Parts: sequence; C-alpha cells; structure tokens
Amino acid sequence: MNKKTTKHMDKWLNLLSKKLSGLKTSDRKDIIENYKDLWSEELSEGKTVNEILLSLRPINEIAKELYEEFGVIKNTKSDVTKIKIVNSKSEVTSSWIKNFNNFCLKFFGFIYSITAILLSLVLFLTFVAIIIAIPVALVLAFVNYEFLVVLPLAIGVMGIGIIVAIFFFFLSSSSYSTVKAIFNKWFSKTSASVVTKDKRRVWSRLMLVMIIIGGSMAGIGAVTSTVGNNSIYGSVLSGNYLNKTESEIFNLNTTIGKVLKDKESEFSKDSKVYLDFDWGLSPWTIFETKQDSELNQNQISIQKHFNFKESLGSEFKISEKPESSYWVKNNVNDNGSLYLKFHISAPWNAKFLSITPIKYEISYNFKINNTPVENIIVRF
Repeated sequence: MNKKTTKHMDKWLNLLSKKLSGLKTSDRKDIIENYKDLWSEELSEGKTVNEILLSLRPINEIAKELYEEFGVIKNTKSDVTKIKIVNSKSEVTSSWIKNFNNFCLKFFGFIYSITAILLSLVLFLTFVAIIIAIPVALVLAFVNYEFLVVLPLAIGVMGIGIIVAIFFFFLSSSSYSTVKAIFNKWFSKTSASVVTKDKRRVWSRLMLVMIIIGGSMAGIGAVTSTVGNNSIYGSVLSGNYLNKTESEIFNLNTTIGKVLKDKESEFSKDSKVYLDFDWGLSPWTIFETKQDSELNQNQISIQKHFNFKESLGSEFKISEKPESSYWVKNNVNDNGSLYLKFHISAPWNAKFLSITPIKYEISYNFKINNTPVENIIVRF
C-alpha cells in the first residue's frame, strides 16, 4: 500500500469518524476499525481507490443508518446525543411528504436528464460533423484552386475548425457530466467517480494549447488570405482576379429577327431588353455590365474573371437559348419587353464548393428597328 493510497483511506475514515461523533467512542472505534479492515482487504485484491469508493455508499448514508441502528441522532449544534422519539401519526405524514418530494425530484430529474442527453448527443454529432467536414472541404478547395493560393485559407479554416470543435466538445462533455451527476444522485446508490486534480490540470493545459494553436492558425490564415492583390480574397476585394478568359462574342441579330418577326414596328426607344442568364447550380456569381459602342449592332461580349484554376475556369460554358427567347407586349400602353435567354454550365466540383465568386463582365450594344436601346436589364 503506497502513501497516496493510505492518504485517501485515512481521509475517508477520518471523515466517517467525524460524521459518527454522536456515537459512543467505543462503538465509533469498532466501526472505524471494521471499515479500515474492509479497505485493506479491497486494496489487497488489487482494487483502486476509485473502485473502492464506488463500491461504498456515501458517508452520509452510512452515518444515518448507523444512528438509526444505535437509536440515536446527532445534534448538529453540539456533540450531545439523545434518544430518538417519534410520534406514529407524524411519522406517517412525514413519510408521505418525503415520498412525494422524492417522486417529484426524480420525475423532474428524469425529464431534465433526457433533455441534457439529447442536447449532449446533438452537440457531440456537431463536433463529429465538423471533424469530418473540414478535411473534405479542404480537399475540394485544393482541387479547385492552385495550392499556394488556397493554402493560407486552408490554414485559417483548420484553426477556426479546431476552436469550434473544442467548443462543441466542451459543451457535449458538460452535458454528459450533468446527466451523470443527476443519475448518480437520484437513481444510484453509488457515488460518482471524481476526476483528479492532476487529470483536470492536464486536460485544461491541453485545451489551452490547442486553442492557442487554433487561434494563431486562424489569425495567420485570415491575414494572408485577405492582404495583397495576389491573395485569394484580396484579389476579389481589389477587383483584380487571378485569372480571366478571352471575351466571348454573341451575335444576336438572328435571334432578335426571329423573335420580332412581323413585330419590329412594336419596338420603341422605351421598350426593354432583358438578358436572362440561367446559371442553375453554378457557383457564387457576380456580374458587371456596360454599354460598348465598339461592338457591332446587337452584339454582347462576356469575359469571365475568377480565382479558380485556369483549366477549371475554362469549363464554365455560356450558350445562347434562342428557342426560349420571346417578345411580350400586353396592350397599347405597354412599351413591350424583349427577353433574350442564355445558359451557364459549370463542372460539378465548382458547383459543390465555391469560396470565391466568378465575375462576368458583360458589354453590349443594341440597336433594334433603327432605335438605340437604352433600357438593358441583365438578370442572373
């Protein structure tokens, strides 16, 4: 038996002795000796201190039973003892109230425990989801972007992920500990095992180190991802994207001629032209529009700006949908609207993860029925 084990045993026996101060010295001494022998026997069998404590009932329960057995109760104000005298009627009433209170405590404890269990489960599943989702997202990011471009962002995301995962793990662990304490108090005869101060200290230091590492990674990632025109978000903020494609020219004379066949006279300077881009599940998209008089009549020019890999950006395809274009003029007072339809397709991996936008720079020059078009509306 080592000194640490002896210290735990003596501490427990001293506490029991204090709780039994209302008994005769000889009775108390015999009880303490019996429990000392019990401890020695359990330790000789190779059991740990925690295992022995779990096998014993709480000291208060042991003391209460012994006081009842010897027919005395302890006076809390002094060490004086007295004979327990109970009125049978008051005992029945007191017992009924006590049973009712115990039922209420256990019922509400059970409800609270179920709620805490569900909360703990949700928080733990969130923790697991974060641990799984971050590596998957990082792999897709490295597929979509050049390694050195997305590396600072990946470092930042990993740092934030560490902090968020620790937060949810802490909440889940706290909920579990609460439920365990409630069940041990209200539904179990044994006392809960207590985490030692040394183990608590190790866990606290480990968590602190991980939070510091995660915070440092998040800070470095945030700065290096946003500062400078060559960074992944700095280029977006400055408008100078890392990659761009050659301008695509679309001649819309044929489509406009078919849509306005025999209706050219209905088009006026107050009529509207809608350029509708059906981009479906394409990634985060923004656009800029401007009129360009250098383009031929009824032409539009589209240039793509993006931070994806150049090979990936070239897979974004824009196609005209002349069969879906149409003209609408409801009545005499209506100036009419011309709808020209386009479709944008994107590769699957770009649809799945878009951490920076793709910008479409659209230039146009429309003149219909010898009338310059002023009301051009681009919609995505």
